[in-house]
Amino acid sequence: MKNFLIVFFVSTLLIQCEHKEKETSKIQFYINNFDFNYNQMEVTFELINNSNEIWEEGKWELHWNQFSGNLDKKSLPEGIKIIPTKNVQYYRLSFGPSYSVGPGEKFSFSAIQNGIMKRLVMGPVGFFIHDKKNKTLHDLESKIIWQNAKGLENLNIPSAADRYSKYQGIETLPKEELHWVIPTPSKIVLQDENFDFPESLNIDFGNFKNDHEFLKTYLQKDLRINLTYSDEPSQIVVNKDSNLDEEAYHLKIDKDKIRISVSNYKGLLYSFSSLRQILYNAQIEKKDIPLLYIEDAPRFKHRGFMLDLSRNFYPKNKILQILELMTHYKLNVLDLRLTDDEGWRIEIPGLEELTDIGGKRGFTLDEKDRLFPMYGSGSGENNSPGSGYLSRDDFIEIIKEANKRNIVVIPQISFPSHARAAIIAMEARFYKFLEIGDLQSANQYRLHDPDDKSEYTSAQLFKDNVICICRPSAFKFFEKVFFEIKAMYDSASVPMRIFNIGADEVPHGSWRKSPLCNTLISQSPDLSSFQSLYDASVKKLNRIISDSGAKMSGWEDVLLVLSEKSQSEIRINKNLIDLNFIPLVWNNTWGDGREDMIYKLANQGFMSVMSNSSAFYFDMTDDRDIENGGLNWSGYVDYKDTWGTEPLNVFANKVKLNELKIDKNKLFKYKKLKQNSVPNFLGIQSQLWTETATDPYQFDRMLMPNLIVFSERAWSTKETWLDEITAEKQEPLLIKSWNRFVNTIGQRHLQFLSNNYEEIYFDLPKPGAILDNLTLKARQQFPGLEIRYTLDGKKPEKTDQLYTFPVKIKPNDQVILRVFDSNGRGGNSIKVQK
Repeated sequence: MKNFLIVFFVSTLLIQCEHKEKETSKIQFYINNFDFNYNQMEVTFELINNSNEIWEEGKWELHWNQFSGNLDKKSLPEGIKIIPTKNVQYYRLSFGPSYSVGPGEKFSFSAIQNGIMKRLVMGPVGFFIHDKKNKTLHDLESKIIWQNAKGLENLNIPSAADRYSKYQGIETLPKEELHWVIPTPSKIVLQDENFDFPESLNIDFGNFKNDHEFLKTYLQKDLRINLTYSDEPSQIVVNKDSNLDEEAYHLKIDKDKIRISVSNYKGLLYSFSSLRQILYNAQIEKKDIPLLYIEDAPRFKHRGFMLDLSRNFYPKNKILQILELMTHYKLNVLDLRLTDDEGWRIEIPGLEELTDIGGKRGFTLDEKDRLFPMYGSGSGENNSPGSGYLSRDDFIEIIKEANKRNIVVIPQISFPSHARAAIIAMEARFYKFLEIGDLQSANQYRLHDPDDKSEYTSAQLFKDNVICICRPSAFKFFEKVFFEIKAMYDSASVPMRIFNIGADEVPHGSWRKSPLCNTLISQSPDLSSFQSLYDASVKKLNRIISDSGAKMSGWEDVLLVLSEKSQSEIRINKNLIDLNFIPLVWNNTWGDGREDMIYKLANQGFMSVMSNSSAFYFDMTDDRDIENGGLNWSGYVDYKDTWGTEPLNVFANKVKLNELKIDKNKLFKYKKLKQNSVPNFLGIQSQLWTETATDPYQFDRMLMPNLIVFSERAWSTKETWLDEITAEKQEPLLIKSWNRFVNTIGQRHLQFLSNNYEEIYFDLPKPGAILDNLTLKARQQFPGLEIRYTLDGKKPEKTDQLYTFPVKIKPNDQVILRVFDSNGRGGNSIKVQK
């Protein structure tokens, strides 16, 4: 395809503003052509200046972030130039002579972008104008226009027919066939009789009277039943059974009483979680309470959720909401990623620069006031997830609220990698004290070797995000942060059991051209290489943490050899084989050779947690749909992939192996988890990385119902269909079990979210459909949601026709389908091709 230039300037007065802006200035990003032959796109930028200012030629710039692709500078019109930045995902364009844009005027230019944008969330975001003359910043309202682009068909976006095929075997079940509780209990026996739905229930907490206040409030939430706690005859009786495991419970519903047996508070909390679901389902479905007996206990000790607050920040109230949902689904570990290259998100008394500078993103000349924009954070003048942090009081409250819910909060402070926010903040601190002549304070917590000429590029394309582990001040910094965070746990009267150092993705080349590091290695008899230098730093961190009574955790990268293979490295570092360390094993993309890494580490004796990027990363998108959220560097991961993963043997799902076209005869090369190493397998953890969570909608659609699906694997027993040894025998049993599970989510749990968490924008997957002899047939991912359709090619709304069974249509009808929740919120629509 020949490079092209289409430049036009339209001076059309849209709005005459004399005093103040009446409307936000706007930009539309048009994709005109997806050219797969040349791996490029033809694009047009169209700006409208709704401000009161003239953006004067040579004195204004356009800024934005973009995951995918890069502008071909040769294709830009003369006078428009790319200004280099410190990360290729941050764009700045300058506009020279003849490029003035006055109030109310529209301006457009076209160019070539190298690379194909496969999803909207990977495209341009966070646009703003820097008016250098007036020293003002203007955040732009933006939109990507892609629907009419040439070459769109080459994106292979799943069609309605594709989705119809994907949802094969999913059909609406009657309520009687649904699960009463998710995650499903180890054992549940249902009788044909019911317990009359009561107006009130009195609770006898027995030996657990000291815990009654929170538990009663928790059970009462969302229920119309009046729950009381008194010495009067009780309908709910709690008994202590010391023979049960600490998180186990027995729940029996008879005609006259509900009996609960537990050994301690943890089991009682989970029994109330199950009882709350049963009572709520009966209440909402206007039926009596089923007589049943449950014996239940978690399969795994560690049932975690990691929330990345660094890339995009979400505040205390959102975290407290997540704690509520984790309790509802019996998850017990919240791993908070508080620091990364793009943000420092926790207050550290005495190091205010960490949050004053490292906790903010926006336009900056030198990063002495804040970090430069990333992930659509915009100019920094308006509120956005790019800026923010948890105060000390916030974090203490989170710890306390989590503790009530049997949730362990693990602080994750990445060291030495993914540390750019800390490095930049401590450099600003260095210069602040240097200006007043206090050299000792300037160097006290410095993290950077200014003479380091090392060349590396991190996974997120930074070249300056690794702490200099050869500076003693780096470890003083770590100790300062560590003990300040530990003090927050002490203030909450909760022990800090685990401290996560992150430490993933140390880029190859770090420290190699640092004079400080080379001098340290040459002068230290115990150091012979950069590997030994790194090993010594890990052991030093481990001593700091262990001496305080906590245990160190981090990503499995810590235990692997540092080499030019980076994330492809599979060799375990023998020098760290005795480290007291819990690896979170994340990097197991199918086909990359690390699918069995967790089994290797558990067999080696490490207490390990599976964090599986190809199953438990909520930010992995589920297919090639351009309107999906998330990324796909670890493949496409849908709800069934999460549910269908067998943690103790990821190769057990033969149906999935067939889909991946994995040769089962080559599985012998992978290590299996030894039977005597099973106790080292602590459990599983889900992750939500927030690079693409640029607003609450994108965040929530990745959170829910992913969290529900994950809880099933974290708590419930192994799926029985996995006992079959061939895909042919597994598949019909898998489909039956999956159908029951997604029906339960759609008919009960998404209804629960709609009713009680209306502000959560949970995912509403597109439906699937075909036209069979002009008969419309539709399916969906979660039966129980509403499918609405139109026949005139318009996007369906809540008031349009409800699909309940196959519908005969006319030859010229243009069918569009869309899923809605019970509150009338709709998902993305899809057209049915003829």
